[in-house]
Amino acid sequence: MTNSDISDLHGIYAAPLRWHAETGTLGRSVYDEESGERETIEIELGSAAARFVMDLATRERGYGLIRAGVYDMHLSPVGTPTPEWPGDDYKPAVGCWVWNPPFGELRLETNQVTFMRAVSELWDRARTFKEAADGLQPVVHFVDRRERFYKQIGKTFMLPMIDIIGWVPRDTVPTFASRPPTVQAPAALDSQVRFALLGAPKPPRGKAGEPAKRGSLNDPLDDEIPEDL
Repeated sequence: MTNSDISDLHGIYAAPLRWHAETGTLGRSVYDEESGERETIEIELGSAAARFVMDLATRERGYGLIRAGVYDMHLSPVGTPTPEWPGDDYKPAVGCWVWNPPFGELRLETNQVTFMRAVSELWDRARTFKEAADGLQPVVHFVDRRERFYKQIGKTFMLPMIDIIGWVPRDTVPTFASRPPTVQAPAALDSQVRFALLGAPKPPRGKAGEPAKRGSLNDPLDDEIPEDL
């Protein structure tokens, strides 16, 4: 659900963005009114539909419990006191909002270790750019997956490979703009680098072969997004 007048009511849930660590698939969960159940629709890795603006200004961390019939998250904004640990069944969790043109706003929340660490590492990486200090939000792309073996449990899970492919002003995303920031932008440091200096992928071309303007949602979100999603 987008940021609506009823989005803060108990029992109203935002559409989740999911990562299935056993199969290495990305998907969005939607509610089927006929069956009364939620189903997950897969999003092809590396496709334009797998690109999202991620809101660093409202990212949260804490503890979560997810199992059959139970979904309970205790999260607080990064930089504020950590929520009290609810108990042994709860695991570290992260949450943030993402948005793209075909799906609108989705809620990314997870306590699954592989995905939680991938998102946390992405946040750490994003803070190394001067664009983050300027208050811009990263455009991220779920491009692929790779295996990670966990020796302690003897199982292999799939790790998402997520690239930062651009930056946009936060107020260009309608649902982000209407939600007050709860996390300060990182301080500008000499060690931070400009995104453009790292040999980032070239943005899509605009009309008459001209580059799209920096910071536009058309660069690099909107190109080649299929209309039937």
